[in-house]
Amino acid sequence: MKTKFILAFILVVALFSVFLLSNARADDWYEYSLPDIDEMTVYVNGEMVWYGYCYYDPTPTEDRWHCVINQYETPALEREENAEIKVSFIANDDFEETKVKAWIGGYHDDIEAETSLFDVFEGKTYTKTLDLFIPKNIDARDTYTLHVDIQQKHGLSGTDEADIETEIQRIANWIEIMSVELYDSGNYYGSCGGCTMTFEAGTTLYVDVAVKNRGNHEAEDVYVRVSLNELCIERTIYLGDLEASDDDDDEDAKTVTVALIIPLDAYAGIHTLEVKAYNDEVSDIEFRDVIIEGPGKKEKEYEEGEVEIVPQITSNEIELGKGAVYTLLVANFGDETEDFIVSALGTEGGCGETACAGWAEVTINPQAFSLRPGESKIVNVYVAVSENAVEGEHIFSVKIEHDSKSEQYSMVANVVKEEGKGIGDLKTILTIVGIILAAAIIVLLILLLTTRKSAEKAEVEESYY
Repeated sequence: MKTKFILAFILVVALFSVFLLSNARADDWYEYSLPDIDEMTVYVNGEMVWYGYCYYDPTPTEDRWHCVINQYETPALEREENAEIKVSFIANDDFEETKVKAWIGGYHDDIEAETSLFDVFEGKTYTKTLDLFIPKNIDARDTYTLHVDIQQKHGLSGTDEADIETEIQRIANWIEIMSVELYDSGNYYGSCGGCTMTFEAGTTLYVDVAVKNRGNHEAEDVYVRVSLNELCIERTIYLGDLEASDDDDDEDAKTVTVALIIPLDAYAGIHTLEVKAYNDEVSDIEFRDVIIEGPGKKEKEYEEGEVEIVPQITSNEIELGKGAVYTLLVANFGDETEDFIVSALGTEGGCGETACAGWAEVTINPQAFSLRPGESKIVNVYVAVSENAVEGEHIFSVKIEHDSKSEQYSMVANVVKEEGKGIGDLKTILTIVGIILAAAIIVLLILLLTTRKSAEKAEVEESYY
């Protein structure tokens, strides 16, 4: 009776372990000389997805090593995101000029990343991390293989390479403005390659906006709003629903034309056209510079040598460890060339319990530039928030220096916690627990069978005598 209870318990635990490891894909082979790499683990976005190891398993006639590999999870890689590939391994020898490379095949352009060359020493554990950028137009319906290799000029043996089956996943909710085309009754400017387009006061400005749903769910009730905020002019058009599909036959992209009448008394000069596509869940925004001039206009007076600086994007919600872009328009209405230097202030401190260099790092493009009379330029300020930053509102400023003058503009970053963080660690723990349980079950079965055989042998011997 007691034996039956033990067997029933082992069966239940075995079924539980099989459930945990049901997604695992395994393979094994023999090496007949000491493998160069006898253990390697691959993590994708913090989650262990692949593990390989080799152990000594001799036969009566020869030495050999049994190598086993397992893929425990099928990682889902999001389009237009960096996939973090972390590789940990142990070598059985010293190697010079070694590198770790990760790549995905089956796409028309190279999707790959690799480390710089490094030396490897016997028995040491090495961990390398690579960022693999997934293009936004890769087909989410196909299956791809993520290849991870430890490479050395003489070649390696053992568990030195992993072929990991992956899935490409669309972001749940994401709409994108694909193009913005501008024209009036007499001129067509198209996207204009970043130039500044000119329109006359009193005419109608037409804006063609193409919007695509790149998310994993249907985008319901999408609107397009076009505005010249400095002139208090805007118009909103209902675009409708956008299907979640890459098929050409489905309505995942639409185009709408928005007409704005430019008043006769509009100020002459450079104005910012704002184009926004949005619904209740997500939004995307684009900006275009337009020059307004013509008869009937009301002139805006500029002092000689005056520079106009117009902040455009001054506030963003940014997740921990991620970034966002802020923009300013700088225009020179003077008679001489002006030199500009742009810098950021106020990103020091703001760390949580773990110390960091600052709550964010700032990259400015361009950081220094010149504008001739009548020229303008968009300044992009990229803010990358530290993973250790304090959540909440952070205020920083952008300083622009020109012609012995200095002007500062306040910007706001609302730092929020990344959604779903920590789930990967739980899956890793469950996988490891499953492996340990499976190993324990095998040991228990061997011990149980050995005990039963010994008992049966003793029983036979006792009956014989």
